Amino acid sequence: MNVENKRDDRKKKIREIAGGILCIAVLLFIVMQIMLPETGIGGMVNEGSMAVLFFGVGAVCAYAAIKKRKEDKSALVLGLCLAVLACVPGGWISGKVAADLIEGPKTIRLTSVTTEELNGLSGLISHHYYLCGRGEDGKQYRLEVSADEFYELENIHEIIVRCYSRTERILEFL
Repeated sequence: MNVENKRDDRKKKIREIAGGILCIAVLLFIVMQIMLPETGIGGMVNEGSMAVLFFGVGAVCAYAAIKKRKEDKSALVLGLCLAVLACVPGGWISGKVAADLIEGPKTIRLTSVTTEELNGLSGLISHHYYLCGRGEDGKQYRLEVSADEFYELENIHEIIVRCYSRTERILEFL
């Protein structure tokens, strides 16, 4: 009986440590989203960290569901459904990042350039800034930029950028 208690205590401690590590990782990626720039190499890291954030949330949901599997079957089903729902956007984002990294950046001359400022999901805290324009191929582009770049580019009518087209991230202004 004493050996079983030690084994159960060890398993419980490992679960608590794993849960703590997952929560810390999710918080770390949230901080990365706030701190990383929108353009340059950091922009792609920012995009990749968003995918990892979704996968982390999915992992936390799956962990919580599996932890409660013996006590409450509905918690298991709900947790696994939430895990799948969190991992779907993570897979979509990571697919775009991988495809862009495989293909490499494109050099695009944008004409009829405009800028857009949009509120994110959280309203006051989250603002997104975009550089919009038509490429030489006739395609309309909407590329994310930082607030500083947004104000610098407000009166530009034509610009050349190196960017990743799927993730809409600018690598550099030429």
